[in-house]
Amino acid sequence: MVRLLSGPWRSDLADVASSARESVLIATPFIKEEEATWLCEQLRPGVEVITLANISTDAVSASALDLAGLRRLAEASPAARLVALSNLHAKAFVADETAAIVTSGNLTRSALDRNIEYGVLFHEPDLVRTVRGDLLSFERLGSQVDATTLAELDPLETELREARAKVSDSAPRSTQQRFRDALRQARPAFASVQVGDRSAHAVFGDAIQFVLARGPQTTKAIEEEVRQLLPDLCDDSEYFFIKGVRYGKTWKRRLRHSQQHLKRRGIVAYNPQHRTWSLVREGD
Repeated sequence: MVRLLSGPWRSDLADVASSARESVLIATPFIKEEEATWLCEQLRPGVEVITLANISTDAVSASALDLAGLRRLAEASPAARLVALSNLHAKAFVADETAAIVTSGNLTRSALDRNIEYGVLFHEPDLVRTVRGDLLSFERLGSQVDATTLAELDPLETELREARAKVSDSAPRSTQQRFRDALRQARPAFASVQVGDRSAHAVFGDAIQFVLARGPQTTKAIEEEVRQLLPDLCDDSEYFFIKGVRYGKTWKRRLRHSQQHLKRRGIVAYNPQHRTWSLVREGD
């Protein structure tokens, strides 16, 4: 069964969530505490909750993403896990391999009840499995976030929101500066959440493999896709120097080191004739 959702869809999401017997997969950039709590109340006891969210300074400072909401989902069951996924824009909710909603709406009251959203609800097992598999493949681009890390972000969330609330075009320079200072302090912490305990090689290596899973790509194409996948880690203003001479952007250098590292391990290969990189599959 496939049904289009063009109006309020809270009851549809409740039906999908309550139908899950093993796991619910949530992928959405914006999550509010009230709606996260409500969603957890729809679940059967013990259902695993997997949450993919874009835990960024911009979303948190704008009050579009509540850390308390993330915490509620991360504590929904003993097997629950929360993944910080940079640049996530997808909105999808999947119950087991039996039902899914793919929509324009986030997990917020406005999206569920008031906004003009559009989406599709389907119960086709093959299609549900495909959506679930695609979303889980995004995990390799992010990092799992534990309760301790979330707690460390709480003071930054408070400072960001207080500073932003006082900023306007006519606000004193000192007020605007406070907000800029809050952003500057918060960005490294939120970028660290996205990286987790992985090395630069691992982060860029995972992104390269994700891009090449769709087929061979040139180095330039890989760079453009990785830049979009990991915007906080691809700072075009940061250069590396050798004996005072500038030799290019730091993140591109790290990316190319990761390509060579994967090549030495036999994970990717370079085709000089076509100037493309590709994944090395078993049996090739």
